[in-house]
Amino acid sequence: MAHHFQESCAYFTAAKYMRAVERHADAAFAPTGMKPAYSYIMLTLEDAHPQSITNLAEVLGYERSSISRMVKTLATKHLVTLTAQGRTTQVDLGAQATDWLPVANACLAEWDRVANERLGQGKQVMVDALVANTRKLEAQ
Repeated sequence: MAHHFQESCAYFTAAKYMRAVERHADAAFAPTGMKPAYSYIMLTLEDAHPQSITNLAEVLGYERSSISRMVKTLATKHLVTLTAQGRTTQVDLGAQATDWLPVANACLAEWDRVANERLGQGKQVMVDALVANTRKLEAQ
């Protein structure tokens, strides 16, 4: 029996794509000294702060425990501050964020350039499909 999941399975192809894209994204965000996910947390906070760990998890599509772990790492670098408010933890930009965010923004621009160069015109079609399909899966 011949399997064709390499071309037909959404799970397999998405995971394979993610491994490939992660290598390039890691290189683009290397100047930050951290994985891209940390930059996306910081950039989300740059857009609107403070935010709760729960809200960051919802916006970025991570488990709360993952966001909690990552913001604790960011806090050790003084990139964010964490403030407990009852059962909620608020995350705000820290003292080092002002110096660090321009680097993260430059990395984001570089990543966008690399992705556009590598993926061409099909990139936005793919991104739109991923966003729409993620919403469908999360709605169930």
